[in-house]
Amino acid sequence: MDKKGMQKIFFPESVVVCGVSDTPGNLGAEIIRNLNRFEFRGRVYGVGRKAMEIEGIKVYAGLSQVPEAPELAVLLVPAPAIPGFLEACGEKGVRQAVIETGGFSEFGPERKGLEDEIGRIAAKWGMTCMGPNCIGVVNTENGLCLPFVPFGKGEIERGGNAFISQSGGLIHELMRRCRSEHVGLGKLASIGNKLMLDGNDILEFLLDDPSTCAVGIYLEDARNGRRLMDLASATEKPVIVLKANNSPVSRQIASFHTSALLGDEAVVTAAFKQAGIHRVATLSEMVDCFKVFSLPPMRGPNVVALSRSGGQAVMMADEAHRSGFTLPALPRDFFDSIGKEARAHVIRGTNPIDLGDVFNDLFYLEVVERALAAPVVDGAVFFYDFPFDAPLVPEVVKGLERLCRSSGKPAVLCMVPDKADWFALKYAAPFPWFSATESAFAALARSLAQHRKAGLRPETSFASAEERDSGRRPWRLTRNQQERPVGPPPACAGTRQPPAAGAAGRALSLVEAYGIPVVRYELVADRAAGLAAAKRIGYPVALKVAEPVVLHKTEAGAVRLGIGGDSDFEAAFDAMPADLYLVQEMAGEGVEVIIGAKKDPEFGPVIMFGLGGVFVEVMGDVTCRVLPIDEKDTGEMIGEVKGAALLAGFRGAPTADMESLVKACAAVSRLMLDHPEIESLDINPIRVLAKGSGCLALDVKMGVREEGP
Repeated sequence: MDKKGMQKIFFPESVVVCGVSDTPGNLGAEIIRNLNRFEFRGRVYGVGRKAMEIEGIKVYAGLSQVPEAPELAVLLVPAPAIPGFLEACGEKGVRQAVIETGGFSEFGPERKGLEDEIGRIAAKWGMTCMGPNCIGVVNTENGLCLPFVPFGKGEIERGGNAFISQSGGLIHELMRRCRSEHVGLGKLASIGNKLMLDGNDILEFLLDDPSTCAVGIYLEDARNGRRLMDLASATEKPVIVLKANNSPVSRQIASFHTSALLGDEAVVTAAFKQAGIHRVATLSEMVDCFKVFSLPPMRGPNVVALSRSGGQAVMMADEAHRSGFTLPALPRDFFDSIGKEARAHVIRGTNPIDLGDVFNDLFYLEVVERALAAPVVDGAVFFYDFPFDAPLVPEVVKGLERLCRSSGKPAVLCMVPDKADWFALKYAAPFPWFSATESAFAALARSLAQHRKAGLRPETSFASAEERDSGRRPWRLTRNQQERPVGPPPACAGTRQPPAAGAAGRALSLVEAYGIPVVRYELVADRAAGLAAAKRIGYPVALKVAEPVVLHKTEAGAVRLGIGGDSDFEAAFDAMPADLYLVQEMAGEGVEVIIGAKKDPEFGPVIMFGLGGVFVEVMGDVTCRVLPIDEKDTGEMIGEVKGAALLAGFRGAPTADMESLVKACAAVSRLMLDHPEIESLDINPIRVLAKGSGCLALDVKMGVREEGP
């Protein structure tokens, strides 16, 4: 990212708008009007086909006639004319441009050449370009407003929240939602086709911007998801992402369990969770995040819930539980103080607190203040309903804001006012409130998650393989060959077999070389060799077809287990014709799991864990992480699977060897990062034996990207 160029895009001292005319509805002229409405502090020029004046701004008949080299150009001319205008900008000395014109690659692949020409010209002149097909930026700090649709200054309230969007229309929607919720905005950016600048570039700038407190992002695709994870995980500022375009796509590789079960949605969810990104499903939920992050942080799980309705109090208890909060007991003297204001003296000493017997609006503030002062309390949710003294409501709202600031704890307000009072109360004080307790508790849970994440810097980077040290790759695989490593491979567990032929052998050898124990095996091509291998391994044995295209070996008749002698072996062999066979030792009793991995197009290598064997598809009980992961991540990942109870010794069964399982997951992480040519990997099943006995990979499938002719 060109930090200087980005600074000039958001804080230019001079702007030229190209494509201005006095024709009614001219979009370039609307940009000039927006700059005037927002009282932009810099110098503004226009360029059109003829000289004129628009609202006191001079419009010149050519860029060469502008009396200086503006710091930022806004281009809104027909798409075929963009390269010419961009060339003129370069000659003039303009080094930043926002290309708002549409009609490029989003219109059709035949327009890709225009984008290539823009890139060539920008590189020639050292220009930084945003767009094309965008509405530019809004910066309430200096009055910069570049959208080509009318923006009223009163539509945006100034604040510390920022928003990045691939869609210009959503910027306008979010702006109005924030205004109606009394939520301030600082900087908005529409990135369009992301030809040069993408959402990560804007995010990096905003995370360094001292005026920005929280950043919301609307994404339809994460072009470099790993960089997004790096940026989000390394900042203390909240990053909120609305990821759309989530329907299943055809790029799944059906012949691998990992690819079939691990859809894009699961990867996105895991990636965002790892990076501490707050994922939301709607713009309304994003505004809720902006609201709660304007309050002091929730530093612990203990919350006090207050309401004037007994039924609402019960529902709030349920919401607190669903959101992961606890409702701590409060001291007796706390309830004694409330009882002094009660009419019927039926206040129960419980949390949630039912204030239905108290009819003093300002006294509610005293109750909240005492609750927040309790050392055991981390925050409060107050459902303020049925106000009996309406003129006092704004005072209560302002009082809650003061309590938040003085206590350093969040007090989240919920109200459902009368229709006539709704917006008046919204603007009573710069303090957010929620109309539903479920939204309030969900937002407060995000505040707690953000606090727990804040200040932690990741020990690992999610940078792509190309950005890492590409030299650390001890083995190199292709479909047609196996190259020996430079230096010794990682230590192998168990007895090494002679180098195996075929794809299955290469997969088993590589997995074993990374320290994952493989059940004793031999690869054979005919019955005589198979019989000899079975005798060397020792009956009982398993016989499998080693062709990698066979995914469901049991259903396809491509596996026989527990073969006890030569005659049984010959019968099994004759019943499954193939070019290559795998003869394996029968493993001991244990829990079968799957460890898989795949190359995600947006987030790179991803690891998957779940119950193995036939259960992986029947139950679909899997979880995943973006690589790399450490042992702590691995333990959490394993614990997320419902079937993890089987590993802990379910109903008297032996406890599984968790240490060996964690090491196997770590080995897959190293393997995938060392070998970017591996597209998919299934170790299924891997049998986890009793504690102290290790684990054994029984079957391995590996998909490798073809390289070279």
